[in-house]
Amino acid sequence: MPETKHHWLPIKIAVYVPLSFFITYSIAVENKHVEPGFPYISYTGTTPPESCVFGQLLNIGAVLAGVIIYTRYLQGQFHVESNENRKNLKHLNTAAFITGILTIFGVSLVGNFQATIVWEVHLIGAFLAFGVGFVYMILQTIFSCMSVSLDRKIEGNSLCIRVFRIALCVADFVLFIILGIAARLSISKGPGPGISRLHWSSDEPGYAEHLVATISQWLVAFITLIYFATFYEEFKHFQMTAPQVTPRTPGNSVVPG
Repeated sequence: MPETKHHWLPIKIAVYVPLSFFITYSIAVENKHVEPGFPYISYTGTTPPESCVFGQLLNIGAVLAGVIIYTRYLQGQFHVESNENRKNLKHLNTAAFITGILTIFGVSLVGNFQATIVWEVHLIGAFLAFGVGFVYMILQTIFSCMSVSLDRKIEGNSLCIRVFRIALCVADFVLFIILGIAARLSISKGPGPGISRLHWSSDEPGYAEHLVATISQWLVAFITLIYFATFYEEFKHFQMTAPQVTPRTPGNSVVPG
């Protein structure tokens, strides 16, 4: 059977998603749909034609992230199954997989339900993408730290990687809090909800808070992508076997009941 390695996928998504953001940002600025400063990521893809590009690119990114999340889950299961007395790690790995799927579902919602058109659904998607995504990072970090006691250790799961993942989680949490506080303050001081939020100038009240919120959001997104990139070293040490198609024979035919 052909065998494939997936260690480049974490690096590819860490490059692909920022490139997607830059593409939609460039289109939005060119069409004067947002100011060229630091708009919210979602606002760079809320008005046609960039909204179409934004949705398509994020859907592709969600699929790539799904492959990485599923690969990480299989890797975890492989290393845990040899330790019958560590069922807690098996449950932790499964919980991380579920939160990962919810995260990429949120990314898809963010891309397909524009912030200024279907705000409620977009907000749910943003919560799943950033909030549940943070939970995924926490669970994977705990799994990474606890798996050092396994008989079948995960190669590439070095102390440096574990410490770096903890640092990323702390930074993500701090920025997430700053984002929430600054966004609320900017809305209370600024021009209010609606399409007017797409355009800010430095002399408007709430602009400073708005800038803090938007920069924090971009940093949270990049931290999440950097976290995915940390799987690179561990993914280098295994390969997956592709599915194989075999003809059905009378011996394995399904007999109607």
